Amino acid sequence: MYALRGVLAPVLLAFLLAYAFNPLAEFLTRHRIPRSLACVLCLLILLMVTTGLFALIIPAIHQEIQSVSGKLPGYVEKIQSSAIPWLEETLGVDIPTSLDEALTSARDEFSGSAAHITGPVAEFLKNVFSGVMSLLTSLIYVVLIPLFTFFFLSDYSKIINWFKDLIPTQRRESVLGIFKDIDKVLSGFLRGQLTVCSILAVLYAIALPIAGVPAGVTIGVVTGLFNMVPYLGTATGLLLSCLFLLLEGAGWTVFLAIGCIFVGINIIDGLILTPRILGKKLGLAPVAVILAIMVFSDLFGFLGVLMAVPVTAIGKVLGKRALEKYRQSRVYRGAEKDEASPGDEET
Repeated sequence: MYALRGVLAPVLLAFLLAYAFNPLAEFLTRHRIPRSLACVLCLLILLMVTTGLFALIIPAIHQEIQSVSGKLPGYVEKIQSSAIPWLEETLGVDIPTSLDEALTSARDEFSGSAAHITGPVAEFLKNVFSGVMSLLTSLIYVVLIPLFTFFFLSDYSKIINWFKDLIPTQRRESVLGIFKDIDKVLSGFLRGQLTVCSILAVLYAIALPIAGVPAGVTIGVVTGLFNMVPYLGTATGLLLSCLFLLLEGAGWTVFLAIGCIFVGINIIDGLILTPRILGKKLGLAPVAVILAIMVFSDLFGFLGVLMAVPVTAIGKVLGKRALEKYRQSRVYRGAEKDEASPGDEET
């Protein structure tokens, strides 16, 4: 899997999309729509939703980027007048404050070291070439993922039945029961978490601009989407909001408003959104999700990010079943005594 992670990533992503849209395809099929046409409709719905979101969000983000770009000279001046002197005093180093000073410092630093520079330059060119190839691969994935999704979605029942036939008949009922529990946990988490993240993105994108945060819509969307990983979205959004407000020189009342927004939306999420959409029994523990994403992304890269939540859901179900078996075992309950020990008295 590690050697083929680049090939398996789009395949696994396509299968997850097919898994997510299979209920809709089944619903359309039950209403006398051919399976192939139902799969095409599912992909069209996905395309329309994605395009609609981009049509709504991209103009606002573009406008905010232009606004922030116009303020960049002021941000740079503020960094030069306040942040750089503080860093020089704290770290005890001289930081160049202009491009000419930076170039002069770099020339003095690397003069006479051409031989040592050759290696890094070659490594830099190698990284550039690798980046170009990665971009081309991503463009290919844009075409392959919908294609794979269509084939997986159209043959979903055949794929599932093929795996069912591999299960020994005497164990089939119990194994299918485990798969049913896995499906319940995994589908509840994936579909529910996507719904929660979309609602949070809308709430943050509305609240942050009202509070006066520069690029509030962009930060709000990023905050909501990053909440697929518990607490990552909140931390990212709060950090970006405070950074832009510091550069703007905002007063303490704005920071207080931002704090109230994040605390309030997190309370809404914890008390209303997550319990009603995910449910207490379907949600995976936030710590388990964070650790799983960290471990699997480190082992398998982007493929690991896609594998983390499914494997965690499977592990939760299997661990629960194993714990039930353990509590029913003689090891846990102890061997029953065939006869009472001599001298025992009734109490």
